Amino acid sequence: MVTWPMQNVLGLAMGTSLAMHASTSFQAPDWKHASAPEPPVLVTCFRLQTNQTVDAGTLNAWRNHQLDHDDVFHPAFLERVIFNSVESDQVTLTDDAKQVLKDWNTTKVDFSPHLNLTSGPYYLDRGVFHSVWRVFEDPQLAFLEAIWPLEENPLSFTRVSAAGNGYRSHGIAVPSRSYTQAFTPSGSGLTDNETQSALRGLRIAVKDNYHIQGIKTSLGNRAYFNLYPTQNTTAKVVSKLINQGAHIVGKAHLSSFAMMEHPTQSVDYQAPFNPRGDGYLITGGSSGGSAAATAAYEWIDIAICSDTTGSSRIPALQTGVFGFRPSTGSISGEGMVNAWAAFDTPAWFGRNLELFPNVLGALTGLPIDKSAAAKTPSAILYPTDFAPADSPDQIEAMERLLEDLATASDCSYTRVSIENDWAETGLTEERSLYQYLYNVTHNGWYYSAFHSFDQFREQYESRYGHKPFVTEVIRWYWDLGSTVTSEEYQEIMNRLDVFKNWFINRYLAEGAVVALHIDKIQPRYRDQYPGNNNPETPGLRAPHLAAILGSPELAVPISEIPYQSRITGREEKLPMVVSLMGAPGTDAQLLEWTIDSLGKSGRATKIGVGSRMF
Repeated sequence: MVTWPMQNVLGLAMGTSLAMHASTSFQAPDWKHASAPEPPVLVTCFRLQTNQTVDAGTLNAWRNHQLDHDDVFHPAFLERVIFNSVESDQVTLTDDAKQVLKDWNTTKVDFSPHLNLTSGPYYLDRGVFHSVWRVFEDPQLAFLEAIWPLEENPLSFTRVSAAGNGYRSHGIAVPSRSYTQAFTPSGSGLTDNETQSALRGLRIAVKDNYHIQGIKTSLGNRAYFNLYPTQNTTAKVVSKLINQGAHIVGKAHLSSFAMMEHPTQSVDYQAPFNPRGDGYLITGGSSGGSAAATAAYEWIDIAICSDTTGSSRIPALQTGVFGFRPSTGSISGEGMVNAWAAFDTPAWFGRNLELFPNVLGALTGLPIDKSAAAKTPSAILYPTDFAPADSPDQIEAMERLLEDLATASDCSYTRVSIENDWAETGLTEERSLYQYLYNVTHNGWYYSAFHSFDQFREQYESRYGHKPFVTEVIRWYWDLGSTVTSEEYQEIMNRLDVFKNWFINRYLAEGAVVALHIDKIQPRYRDQYPGNNNPETPGLRAPHLAAILGSPELAVPISEIPYQSRITGREEKLPMVVSLMGAPGTDAQLLEWTIDSLGKSGRATKIGVGSRMF
């Protein structure tokens, strides 16, 4: 890889760096044997077919719709234009097209029949064309590694050696967006990629609990990173995305061992910064890096995370992005390190909800029938069990959303009490749901959090002769989990099965959607140490519900709530995010119905980056 500041190449006063990537380099016969090698030059290639006409409208449309929206592109790439895959006498270049090239300050035009490159900007050096990637900084510290694929194997990666200019900032290299779209000459259909994947060209961050060939996995812990070698396989989720044409650009920060960790407890790797509000709010865990990258950077489209009991929905709440936990088991978790195998699932964040059905289709391998999927639910249920009684603004915002969804879907929403309904119709003698599921966290989650890493602890101690360092919150999890017997664990799992069957039959069997408060919305600062014991919350919590049921759940940003920041001393805005949950297996229906209903209600299906969502 070669990186250089763009001003060194172009003589321009820009703070941009580019990277030359060998993985898409190509040496055409008609360039290889040039009599006098030219100095390195920036070029723009247009791939054509024979007997096609290129006019001014064609060139201007391509630039307006592709190049000018490409954050890698710069007008200097237009100084040299190459029409490839054709001879000059095999296409028609109209006079008005020639005038456009003149207006672009194009000084040289070539036709290259043996070159077959996707349209877009390239770096030409000694007859070899290299794809051009832009190097972005990571001021939010959202990433642990910047990576890109090897030339010989797109499923194997290496680290990007470009450093960012900020404090401990990686240089994240992203490819030109122009490569993903076909150049369309006048009067023709697509010249290539006519059936291209909807994911082609998406830039994706991946949480560092997924294995990627050629890269080590840290799991947010230096002892884990040092113990295990470079991975020799790529997680199924990641390989599916790559095979659909997506670009994996980095591994994102996570709370160690994919558990809940406050920034003040993140010892081995500094916790990412949340761009929302005053910039000093927590991102939530464990997928905080993936969420922070999504909320901060326009150059990230989707961030893959995982979800056990809230790791896609809680960070979505804190950082103000869309987050989706699919039905448990619907997407392969092969190559993802488990913390609670019974509940773990791949998940993801994004700013454009309309991309989510495409991601779902790619990862499940199932076609998405948008018209059939957008089926109206039988009812919208609103459990009051999780409503924050001391946050009337939050409740009011939820109720306004429910009214909009009900109107858009021509149905109604109904308040329910899970606790009260269980007391009347529960399937056991224990009529208090709080008592029945009192030990779900202690006997279920902590037991699994401890035993999922038995092998790691044994292997580490065997190699190094001492226990691995883990943060205080992990020590606390593991100390509690180590006291739970296998019989106690199985007993709570049996209770969860009973509750699951009851809940699905009572609420979801007819196709209802459940609206949930993920948590109380309030400023949570990254410098406020929570103490050396995280509070153990007994009973059923809202983020546990989808995990227990195996249901899909979508976190949806709906508004912003003002707060007085102690950091800036002025009013800032907190993201207001709630979630919608469907029955197991209704993932596509939940996504498409939400997109359709938000659109009919005039609500956003796309959000912005930075301190504000809207």
